[in-house]
Formats: sequence, structure tokens, C-alpha cells
Amino acid sequence: MVESRFELFDGLIASAGKTLQRIKTNKMEKYGLGSTHTTCLCKLGKAGTEGVTQKELTEQECIDRAQVSRILRDLEQEGLVEAMGSSAYKRRYCLTEKGQQITAEINGIILDINRYVSAEISDEDIAVFYRVMQVIDGNLKKAEDKFCRFGRNEENR
Repeated sequence: MVESRFELFDGLIASAGKTLQRIKTNKMEKYGLGSTHTTCLCKLGKAGTEGVTQKELTEQECIDRAQVSRILRDLEQEGLVEAMGSSAYKRRYCLTEKGQQITAEINGIILDINRYVSAEISDEDIAVFYRVMQVIDGNLKKAEDKFCRFGRNEENR
């Protein structure tokens, strides 16, 4: 009999996600921000002076446009992000100098946590883990398309 690993996988993913959320919430308190701001700041930091649009952040972060809009508004109000361009849909967002400093601090915290969490895991095992997780993520999206009436692709319904 083939054993389903669904419960174990689901439980581990949920537990890791909740723990990560609590860590982000705790570390972002210092900056007066919430956990949802963390990844957007990191993406904005990687974008450099080119910046990113709201649509790009929505697609990259897999969060809805309204939430990205709120995050960007919060970051603008805090003086961490500035908008470039007049068209709301094509407007690009870049980190300000203050935003760059805070994002650098956040990236340092993230690296410290990464080192701590993966200290007992070899670089090779980490590489395999991420390759496998990418395949699982892709396969789950395909399964959603095939087996769910609310799948991601219309042609698969």
C-alpha cells in the first residue's frame, strides 16, 4: 500500500510558515512595520534603482494587489519607498536611502537566522532541498490546474 505523506507535509509546511510569520512579526516591530512588509522590502532592495511595479510585486509575492498597494502605501508613509512615474499602473517603486539602510539591516537579520536554521545541514542538502521544493511547488500548481475547479488555467477546467 502506498502511504500518503499529505498530513506530514501539510503539517510541516504549516508549522514552518507560522513560525516564520512570528519571527518576521517580531523582527519588524523595531521598524514599526508588520511581517508582510519584509519580503516586499527585500524585493525592492534587489531591484535597486530600477525599482519594481505594484504588478511585479503582486506576481512575485503571490499576494493580492490590494495588499501590495497597502504595503507600498505604508512604506511610502514611513519614508522607506518612493514612487517614480505618474501612471498608477506603471509607477515604479524604489527604496529611499532610509529604506536601503533598514533593508540592509533586515537582510543581515535574515542571514543570521538562515545561518542558525541551516547550521546542521550541508550545503549540498540545502541545494537538494530547494530543488525538490521547487519541483513540489510546480507539481502542486499543476495538480491544482488538473484537479480543482478553481485551478490557475482556464484551459485545464
